[in-house]
Amino acid sequence: MSDTQQVRPTVVYVDDEELARKYFARSAGNAYEVLLAESADEALALLSREGARVSVLVTDFRMPGRHGDALLRQIAQAYPQIVRILVTAFADKDALLDALASGDVFRILEKPLSVSMVREVLAAATARPPSAPN
Repeated sequence: MSDTQQVRPTVVYVDDEELARKYFARSAGNAYEVLLAESADEALALLSREGARVSVLVTDFRMPGRHGDALLRQIAQAYPQIVRILVTAFADKDALLDALASGDVFRILEKPLSVSMVREVLAAATARPPSAPN
């Protein structure tokens, strides 16, 4: 690889809403490779293939089936090196406080997401030193 080429960090975004996935991918810009999943199960399948190169996982909180906080707990166990971010449009304070207290979440973002916020948080997440495996 030449000095002018840089590997883009890989980010997984999980949301059951198609428009939210498309908006996030556009908001992240060209600095990141964004992989999209519409459910926790799809995200886990994607990580089983691509987990070694994923830097950040961003997931919506409320989704059909498994909620985002449950997904983040599973990711923390299986892929501790991945920085985990939770997105919510609904302020379920107890669940959000539990997620923060567990240490499974780097940041919590509220919808609607702005382009500047997405880019700012992704920059902070990818600049963070990787966690050591348990």
